[in-house]
Amino acid sequence: MKKHHQVIVIGGGAAGLYATAGLARLDVDVAVVNTDANMGGDCLHFGCVPSKTLLHMAQETTNWTEIQAKIRDVIAEIQVHDSVPRFEDIGATVYIGKARFLDAHQIEVGDQQLSAKKFVIATGSRPKVPDVAGLDASMYETNETLFQMAKLPREMAIIGAGPVGLELGQALQNLGVEITIFDHNTEFLKHFSRDIADIALQKLDLAIHLDSTLNEVTRLNKDEIRLKITESGVEKTLAVEKILFAAGQIANIDRLQLERAGVTYDAKISTNHYLQTTAPHIYAIGDVIKSPSLTHAGGVEARTALTNIAFGNFSKINYDTLASVIYTKPEIYQLSATQQATRILSASGASIDRFKTDNEPEALVKIGIDNKAKIVHAEAIGTDISTVMQQIALLKSKNAKLTDLSKPIYPYPTKSEILKNLSDQLLTEKLEKPILQRLIRKIIKWRGLS
Repeated sequence: MKKHHQVIVIGGGAAGLYATAGLARLDVDVAVVNTDANMGGDCLHFGCVPSKTLLHMAQETTNWTEIQAKIRDVIAEIQVHDSVPRFEDIGATVYIGKARFLDAHQIEVGDQQLSAKKFVIATGSRPKVPDVAGLDASMYETNETLFQMAKLPREMAIIGAGPVGLELGQALQNLGVEITIFDHNTEFLKHFSRDIADIALQKLDLAIHLDSTLNEVTRLNKDEIRLKITESGVEKTLAVEKILFAAGQIANIDRLQLERAGVTYDAKISTNHYLQTTAPHIYAIGDVIKSPSLTHAGGVEARTALTNIAFGNFSKINYDTLASVIYTKPEIYQLSATQQATRILSASGASIDRFKTDNEPEALVKIGIDNKAKIVHAEAIGTDISTVMQQIALLKSKNAKLTDLSKPIYPYPTKSEILKNLSDQLLTEKLEKPILQRLIRKIIKWRGLS
């Protein structure tokens, strides 16, 4: 018997569950389909949660068994909020199995046929494993398998110097693994300014080889494989115990049979500003669309999509205050924008007392502003700097000026004073203008104070 729902969300990861919960609370007849009963997706099971737990635990202990146990405990604690019973309790229907479209309004999940007025595709992504000569599954790990390793390797080559490669690389190096990172880009952190990237390269203390391509892998013995790598046009070899692939993700859309639903896609699904696909009643969010592959990006996309489904298309997706963070030590933060800044201000830890006490003079904050002193973009590097920098995203969301950061009273000593430093730079420049200085002197003289 075919079952009908007003909305079906395909994918029980972070974005899909956000959309499902939001619709259920609005009393919408919504169902969610997930491939297995352990909902929560990549973020909970293979991404943000285990990797951040690993980063923390790697500073506490080198006992891999203890770290794995902690990762399992954290996942289990959060899993309760993403569980089937919890979503059934809030009014959603849950189906377990792989979904595929039969036509624009029908899907098949196992031996069940389901229909809906509207759909949300949120099937997430999986690690990309390149086609390399000689490679077999015993030679490598991905973020989906790393946390289940029985023991840590002595040496590991990481392919990819992005957030995943850097975070896992630093954590594993802290645990005693000899790490070498290879990346195809010719510049390190190419989307960041060079001074931020240079500080990161120095402080992360990782062996990073740029302009590098893995060409061939050969097993030498049970615990050793040989890599043939081209680096800046020169062929080199390296022997390691394991490879970790951290060079991107593949959208999980290849089994959905989207063409049957009239949904256009290539590597990812095409959407408009309302997050509609080329089939207007089908929305797509998260890693399956052409947007930043970040959990919090999926969250704002889910909120936008569910709002448009529930109330009509009036909410356009907006990434203006979307920041990304590489959670290494030090953290690397970026609030990017397409608009060009008219001026960039910077302040270093060397000028802030709390950074001095923490022996972190190299910490750096850079903020781009327009000619009205409003926030355009921002970058920063420093320990726990993401918490400090979220004030900038708040300012930008309110279309406020950088100089507004001089208004609050800051506890002393805190790292957030680095933002006040930037604001005070602008205020000082205004006060030092000749016309204002003349006015100030006249007022002081009139009041008999000079």
